[in-house]
Amino acid sequence: MNVLLRTLSAEALKLRGTLAAWMCLIAPSLVVALYVLQMATSDYSKRAPAAGADAWSLFAQSTMVLWALLMLPLFVTLQAALLAGLDHGPQRWKHLLALPLPRSSHYFAKALALAAMVAAATMSMVVLVPVGGWVLSILQPKFGIAGPAPWAMLVERSLAATAAAMLIVALHTWAALRWRSFTVAVSIGMTATVAGFLVGQSARFGRFYPWSLPLQVHAADGRFTTWAVAAGLAGGVALTVLGAIAFARREVD
Repeated sequence: MNVLLRTLSAEALKLRGTLAAWMCLIAPSLVVALYVLQMATSDYSKRAPAAGADAWSLFAQSTMVLWALLMLPLFVTLQAALLAGLDHGPQRWKHLLALPLPRSSHYFAKALALAAMVAAATMSMVVLVPVGGWVLSILQPKFGIAGPAPWAMLVERSLAATAAAMLIVALHTWAALRWRSFTVAVSIGMTATVAGFLVGQSARFGRFYPWSLPLQVHAADGRFTTWAVAAGLAGGVALTVLGAIAFARREVD
């Protein structure tokens, strides 16, 4: 445990002030801002405003679906590549792996750091969505937002989406550490995300596709939430352990 804490501390120091750290706030803020802008510029002259609670629910649900469907998989892709890139420099891995520490500790530290950034970004939606709703209520009162934000739903869905994302965290940790190329790591994630945009909307296959698991938290009135959380956590742990074993045995260039 002390070894893992030391490697995690080293990852935190390397991340301080980097783009990867700032993206934990930038990415979710961008999603909320874009959706507020879209709703604020929509024409509501021919539609009656929704009731306050219904408007809040619609805004929160739509924003979080946008995050889970598109931005979250891309966020994991970018963060994994940036995190791995910190140590993909000349001879850097050879130096790290020459230290008197288990090789797997470096892998687990990368995976946990990525998981922490995903959790921070996703859970920040609990605060950013209400802020966005308040701004929208000023810019476009006809949307109907009024009263308190749906805090319970925001917390519950954000926690579930974070857990469901752990499988893609494990997949991208492995891909980003397996290949030095930033382009390869990002290309894998972009391809998987585009495929997820189509597969994730399938009632038959969507809940089995790793990159659409966070979306399943919001699909069908939450019917697949338990499955998405269980698959994300179990799959994430299993693949992280397998990835650490493979990393420990691989020759580093």
